[in-house]
Amino acid sequence: MYQGNKHYLTRWTFLFFGYSIRIHHWIASDVGPHFHDHGCDFLSFLFKGHYTNHTPNGSRHIIAPSIWYAKGDKQHRLEIPPEGAWTLLLCSKQYRKWGFWVNNHLWRPLRYFHKFGEKQS
Repeated sequence: MYQGNKHYLTRWTFLFFGYSIRIHHWIASDVGPHFHDHGCDFLSFLFKGHYTNHTPNGSRHIIAPSIWYAKGDKQHRLEIPPEGAWTLLLCSKQYRKWGFWVNNHLWRPLRYFHKFGEKQS
């Protein structure tokens, strides 16, 4: 995945009857300045590195090895250090549309990427 022309995430996804396992190699921080949410609940295993998870309620520095759970509607943004991080996510079935929160309004990804000049590959 790219932020402008900058590669910020490599993702491998394995699908199983609507559920997924995702391996993320984080190279840089999340796209854009706004929080995003997810279309599913997930359990995240940080197995290498560290990062800061920012939410509307504050920030938490997470260091490997670590596990945390989030509902799909919880807003957050990851700040990744220069050395990157590796995570394994176990994801539920998708039950909602995800997006970015701009001025308390949910923006669909394509609208957000178009407005802020960022794209996914």
